[in-house]
Amino acid sequence: MNEKLAIVSELPEGFYDFEPDQILALFPTPTLIQLSGDKSPPIFVSILLHGNEYSGLKSVQALLKKYTNGLPRSMYLFVGNVTATALGLRVIPGQTDYNRCWPGTGMAANDETEMMQTVFDFVTRKPLFAAIDVHNNSGLNPHYAGITTVTDENQHLAAMFNHIGLVFTRPKGVSTMAFDHICPAAILECARPGDELGIQHATELLDALLHMDHFPNRPVPAHDLQLVRTLATLNIPDQVSIDFDLSSQADLLFQQDFDHLNFTEIKTHDVFAHTRVDRPLEITNQLGEDVTDELIRVEDGRIYLNKTLMPAMITMDEAIIRQDCLCHLLVDYHLETLDNR
Repeated sequence: MNEKLAIVSELPEGFYDFEPDQILALFPTPTLIQLSGDKSPPIFVSILLHGNEYSGLKSVQALLKKYTNGLPRSMYLFVGNVTATALGLRVIPGQTDYNRCWPGTGMAANDETEMMQTVFDFVTRKPLFAAIDVHNNSGLNPHYAGITTVTDENQHLAAMFNHIGLVFTRPKGVSTMAFDHICPAAILECARPGDELGIQHATELLDALLHMDHFPNRPVPAHDLQLVRTLATLNIPDQVSIDFDLSSQADLLFQQDFDHLNFTEIKTHDVFAHTRVDRPLEITNQLGEDVTDELIRVEDGRIYLNKTLMPAMITMDEAIIRQDCLCHLLVDYHLETLDNR
């Protein structure tokens, strides 16, 4: 899908109050907005890389409405997948995922990778203070920040959002990973779209970044931030049918409130799911290696984990499961993992 990037230097009329389904009236194409403020270097903020994750839009609307007479710091705002936003979709079927095609992606060059390269090159001509990518989860999750390298600045950035920080190195091609070697960078996961507290937390973090002179020159106290890391990603093969109703006849069955397990430890004797097939899941580690047999076992139609692990970003939306994944499995950042064995 070829969408031409617009680069502008002011907000369109009606920006502060429009709803996501009205976006094409203000932003007919993906748009990079360059806003001048009192301080430099600027921050970079990306929103709506997934079209139905609109908390980022609400947070920047609230933030920028507060500063109609001038920003405390300059800011780049990238408004991403506007066509999917207008339709209320994460991504349009067949369309490139806008948060998998940033510099560093492993995918072949296409219109979207070229667009993200253009955005990246434009905003990194000079130093940046921080880069923030605002997202939502489709399942029940706490608010947390994701970082791709564990530096003091990234940890301070994560702790400013909430006390949970997720360290990840896959998937490739995400915005946060692209900016990580340029400036402190984090992805903000603001719970479900429209979650008021998530919007508030994101707005407060962005507001703080507009005023800060520098990040603290000290490590983050351990009690201020619990660091976890992604150990593995769970995918469901296309031929395996799924349901979140244990009475269903699907190949793979999860409990009705499966997403309540997010950020909860699952022990080796806890039933993770039920199955009617021999190989219902495909599990890869952060190196992209298949670790299915290392992490799960099937006994009498019940699936168990072979290690005590913590699921996160569980989605119960089958379209998102097929487009992306079921969930990720986490471990304490400081513990040994399958990736450094």
